[in-house]
Amino acid sequence: MTAPKTSDGYAWDRQAGVRPGLESDAVVTPPRSVRTATKVYDAIVVGAGYAGLAAARDLAKLNHTVLLLEARDRIGGRTYTVKKDGFLYEMGGTWVTHHMGYLFREMTRYGMDRDLITTGSPNMERGYYTINVAGTEPRKLSHEEAGAMSAKAWDLFVNVDGQHGRTLCPLPHAQLDNVVVDRATVEKWDQVSCHERFQQIKHKLTAEEQGLLVSLLLHISGGHMETSSLWDMIRSHALLMHSSDNFGDVWLRYKLRDGQTELARRIFADAVDSGLEYAFSTQVASVAQDRQTDQPSTVRTVAGEAFRARKVVCTVPLNVLKDVAFEPALSARRREAITIGHINQMSKIHADVRNPELERWNGMRFPGQLMYGYGDGVLPNGDVHLVAFGADQRGSFVPEKEPLKAVDALQKLHPMDVKSLTFHNWCTDPFSQGGPAWWRPGYMSKYQDELQSRHGNVFFASADWAHGWRASIDGALEQGALSALAIDTELKATKRKAARGRL
Repeated sequence: MTAPKTSDGYAWDRQAGVRPGLESDAVVTPPRSVRTATKVYDAIVVGAGYAGLAAARDLAKLNHTVLLLEARDRIGGRTYTVKKDGFLYEMGGTWVTHHMGYLFREMTRYGMDRDLITTGSPNMERGYYTINVAGTEPRKLSHEEAGAMSAKAWDLFVNVDGQHGRTLCPLPHAQLDNVVVDRATVEKWDQVSCHERFQQIKHKLTAEEQGLLVSLLLHISGGHMETSSLWDMIRSHALLMHSSDNFGDVWLRYKLRDGQTELARRIFADAVDSGLEYAFSTQVASVAQDRQTDQPSTVRTVAGEAFRARKVVCTVPLNVLKDVAFEPALSARRREAITIGHINQMSKIHADVRNPELERWNGMRFPGQLMYGYGDGVLPNGDVHLVAFGADQRGSFVPEKEPLKAVDALQKLHPMDVKSLTFHNWCTDPFSQGGPAWWRPGYMSKYQDELQSRHGNVFFASADWAHGWRASIDGALEQGALSALAIDTELKATKRKAARGRL
């Protein structure tokens, strides 16, 4: 059965060229269920990514009246699944793990916690890894050998305290003001860039190991070494239980068999069944609060519509917040954080190739417009599915404009016969303006508290400033759930006070 087509994303093949729009069950039809424009809602949620879906569902199930506004024609935000010829392609957030508490709760709630598949084909040990680092001879090696080289370099890089980060980041969900580490210590380490740390330890690595490490760090941050924060890597290592042994299993191993969109659909359907109203293809332009905080806020759309609510949850991504006007104005510190934004300008491209020998291949090339490629299963027609990633190459690499550059980048990773490409360019997407948020040195300790704080009756919820699993599905769910909990508490208190006043 053919899925509806979203206006997001691109497909390419040599015969038809680049075509915008991809098939996805994330598309919502009908796109609108608003019953009346004059209603005052308990809450308006701006954005239907995981943060917005969690907030809207939780509030609706707590018997609050909720309106969900979304600029796209679909749910999922920076996470959605494309269906093509019987195969599922994850365009953004992909992997799941039982170590992500908020995500695991949702998977369990909707019966998807055991319905998993693993990345790649079975028996990956039968495959091989290729490494191509400038200044060295390209070569083929086993997955085990490549993994050991990466682990050696990563462990050396993050082990700044001799305890693999345990004394600096023992509680990655409470990086600041926790019971173990004083804030001044965290702030000191937060000032260090990945480039500075690399310069300290590179003499202990071979040229290949150096290339593996730098490309891995840029693969993670989506930026540049000078603008990538060492603390972000320390935090990430802490989330791996302070051991690189867990790197693959936690970050890259498990996927939902039915795709991320299926989980998002179940959350959305649950919210609708609980009374949620919604409007898709509805971009928000401004959020205005009355000077009297007990009066409803007004959310205006680009099309000129106005909706009112007692509370607002804004899940607009960090790099897009500058496009929304707030009245009264946001704090100077939050405005500064928004102006700086995050650094992740990653590339992610799916390729279908006519190369059966690449079914169990992984490989890297550095430098390169695409630095990593992973074999990820066999398509129903027998072709091999690959996923490739690159960091910030915006000045020279815009795949929807020059798709043959993407083909060339793939072929530089490994000789292959590329049949088609499927991708979403998050860097040029006006509603994301980048991938998941990775931060500059010093950004976390200066801005995280402010980004997480409320602005009057406006609550900000996004994976882009989550406590632990920032830049992940779990972080989005965390922020949406926390906002809903706070709003529910306040709304119920207000309603109890009004009820007592009527007695």
